Amino acid sequence: MIFRSMFQKIFGQGANPQTDQAKLLNTYSNSYAPWDGNAYDESTVRDCVDTIARHFGKMHPRHILRRDGRIQKTVDDNINYLLGVKPNPLMTSSEFLEKFATQYLMHSNAFIYPQMDAVGRLVALWPLSFAELELRERGGELYCRFTFGAGQRTTIPYADIVHIRRHFNRDDVWGDDSMRIFRDDVDMLKAVKIAVINAVKNFGALRGILKWKATLRPEDQKAAWKEFVDTYANTQNGTGIGSLDNRGEFQQINTPVTTFNAKQMEFARDSIYRHFGLNDNIVTGRYSEDEYIAFYESVLEPIAVKLSQELTEKLFTSREKGWGNEIVMESNRLSFMSVASKIKVCEALTPIGCISINEVREMFGYAGVEGGDERQVSLNYVKAGDQSAYQTGKDGSKGGEQDEDDATDDADAGSGNG
Repeated sequence: MIFRSMFQKIFGQGANPQTDQAKLLNTYSNSYAPWDGNAYDESTVRDCVDTIARHFGKMHPRHILRRDGRIQKTVDDNINYLLGVKPNPLMTSSEFLEKFATQYLMHSNAFIYPQMDAVGRLVALWPLSFAELELRERGGELYCRFTFGAGQRTTIPYADIVHIRRHFNRDDVWGDDSMRIFRDDVDMLKAVKIAVINAVKNFGALRGILKWKATLRPEDQKAAWKEFVDTYANTQNGTGIGSLDNRGEFQQINTPVTTFNAKQMEFARDSIYRHFGLNDNIVTGRYSEDEYIAFYESVLEPIAVKLSQELTEKLFTSREKGWGNEIVMESNRLSFMSVASKIKVCEALTPIGCISINEVREMFGYAGVEGGDERQVSLNYVKAGDQSAYQTGKDGSKGGEQDEDDATDDADAGSGNG
């Protein structure tokens, strides 16, 4: 697929209605420029962001219909295809969610543009990367004027933009910049890494003084010193053996060399982990079942709740929301359980019809089978109000009395008539 102009593909001609600068309550600046202070280029920060983004990419966005607090059905429509398979021509659903999560974590703000066709039908969802965003105002309505890196500019009503914020406190619209508190931790981690590199370089370095027995001119001293350094202290000298004539004497200086301190590195790294709500086991994939549950509930689920609420608000009209249309973010939290825990869940939920055979097979990594989507229940369960009738075998309408034909058959059977 060829794009002559990606800007035109997404925004058309790029509408720029006449607007005025928006006046906010608590801030003088109504512009926002995403910037992470190059923290994303630091390996530990990248590992943290990538860990959260990869796991968030496993979420399953769905368009559902909810009535009286109960999910009636999953709507089979274009929105579900966009959310679950291909949000836009350049991204799969998991890539779309990963990019959104990365922008949310690094900038404390993430923007998604729902692209509509001429009749108001959703055709794509685009996570927006831009150089600058200005808040504008027209007729009492708030607008966003985006300026992109190539210089293109477009103005869109704020009500049409999906906007998710992190650290939403001091500003009226934007989430607080993470770098205000993040910079010191990143600088400390970089300083520790530099100290480690220097310790490794200096560990085998030769330290000493060249003492000349005869008086040499300064230029001769410098030439002799350079020759000694090049032949002995040079890293290309693999023998570790040097030589001097009787003009000079090398006197070694023994000084303690500070080596790598693992606790310092751990402290600096953990300060980054705490910012993202992670630990080393989560980042390296060595987490236990309880650790992953804590990670899901404290890190992934809050982002999912924000995104589902904002997508519901921006993709549906008030009438559609009144009929129960909603976007939910789902994750198969059973997939990271241990085999023993999965068996316990299956034993508890299968007899009461909470999960189907195919759902059980999916938990253990097996493909579904034909007819496996139908839920099965155990006949050992009955409604609380029907306990007496079930135990006595009585029918509620006839009080358990047998039909005349049934009584005759029983009598014949008792008399031995065959």
